Amino acid sequence: YNNRGGDSAGTGSNLFRSAIRYCNAFAISILTCCVVWIFLQLQYVWYTLNQESEKMDKLLDEIQNQQTQDIDELNQKVDDNHSLTLIQMAGTFTLLTCLITLYHMTTHLRNYHEPIVQKRIISILWMCPIYALTAFLSLLIPSADGYLGVIRDFYEAYTVYNFLSLLINILGRGDRDVVVNVLAEHAEHLKPPTKCFSSCYHPLPETSNQAKANAVLFECQVLVMQFVFCRPLTSIASFVSFTLMQNRESEGTNSSDHGPWDFFKTPNFYISMITNISVFLAFTGLLKFYHAVANNLLWCQPFNKFMAIKGIVFLTFWQGLLIAIFVSIHEARNKDDNNSGNSTSTKKSSSTGKSAQEQATQIQHILICLEMVFFSIAHLCVFPAEEWEPNYRPKETRIIPSMGITDFARDVKFLVTSHRNRSTKNKRSAGNSMDEDDEEAAAAPAKHDTEIVGLQNSSNNSKTTYSDALSTSSSVSSSSSPTTSRRKASNNKYYQQAAS
Repeated sequence: YNNRGGDSAGTGSNLFRSAIRYCNAFAISILTCCVVWIFLQLQYVWYTLNQESEKMDKLLDEIQNQQTQDIDELNQKVDDNHSLTLIQMAGTFTLLTCLITLYHMTTHLRNYHEPIVQKRIISILWMCPIYALTAFLSLLIPSADGYLGVIRDFYEAYTVYNFLSLLINILGRGDRDVVVNVLAEHAEHLKPPTKCFSSCYHPLPETSNQAKANAVLFECQVLVMQFVFCRPLTSIASFVSFTLMQNRESEGTNSSDHGPWDFFKTPNFYISMITNISVFLAFTGLLKFYHAVANNLLWCQPFNKFMAIKGIVFLTFWQGLLIAIFVSIHEARNKDDNNSGNSTSTKKSSSTGKSAQEQATQIQHILICLEMVFFSIAHLCVFPAEEWEPNYRPKETRIIPSMGITDFARDVKFLVTSHRNRSTKNKRSAGNSMDEDDEEAAAAPAKHDTEIVGLQNSSNNSKTTYSDALSTSSSVSSSSSPTTSRRKASNNKYYQQAAS
């Protein structure tokens, strides 16, 4: 019995343990299922969140792209309106320049009295319209800027030579020998010609004044003519260099690390220096010829004509060079700011749709169109058609229309000074009137004695003159003819009357 009881107790404990094991396994399986379900739920939530975040990112990108697109379109419209306004302004200035110049040309054609001289003037007057038209067309067609610049620079050099030819034609009316003779008159004041062209001087300048004048005229013509050939070549070289630099930047071969002074290392800077040297030599020849014959050309005011041409050449050249240097420095500083992390400048530079060089070129063309209006007015004043009329006389005074303020100030000054002088004179006369009366009363006897002595001296002088005349007539009569004796008698009567 005891053994049976022990066996039954062991069997019960085993069953209990088995039940606990089954319960543990069931609980573990349930927990495992719960964990798997939770994991699946988390994965689903994560996937849903990713989908939603992607949708939100796409929506944000679309909104940003739409905003950027709208801003770019707005900036493009503003830029187009701004460019259209600038083009309209430049077109207005160009039209004014052409109208003023055409009117000026018609005045010369109506008074075409000196064809040899006036055809040179008309060729010079074309300078302002060509400058304005090429600048305006460069604004309309930016891709043709380089070709139009070559045309503009060539005519600039041709105009400088035309001005020298104008001065020569004014002096000689087409005859070179007359100009050489005029220069020979000033041979003492002429600087000797340079020895670089000594092989071209025939005869040598040391032989005579005519040879020296001929050599100086030849030197001036060569110095000016070299600019006619050098200026188009430098313009073509600058255009090719600028095009190659743009191609390198578009291909990305050019490094973005530029210093603010890298413009001075570019070929365009050295081409500009060569152009500047050529311009200097050309104007040196012009000034040398002008100083030699300044007095002969004073009646037509050649210095004003020279400044009207020199102003166009130098103003446009140095203006373009300074703008290019400023733009290069500004662009290099913007790139440094972008590399340091400042992205606002990039947005500002990209919003206009134009590079800094294009903006500088646009500014240069607009300024040229504006400046040509004033230069065309200056040409109208310094190249008048009345100078070549047959009976022209230079005006000694030029009446400039004004409001008469200077005349009013002059009148006020005259009235103030006259009133002040009158008051001082009255004070002096009132204080010195009694002294003057006393002095006159005291000086009356002495004055009377002086008058008596003066009358005696005059009578003595008349007698001396009479005696001298008689002695002269007697000396002449000793070797004279009867006609001379009769003339002597009449002269004696005249001398007697004069002495009495």
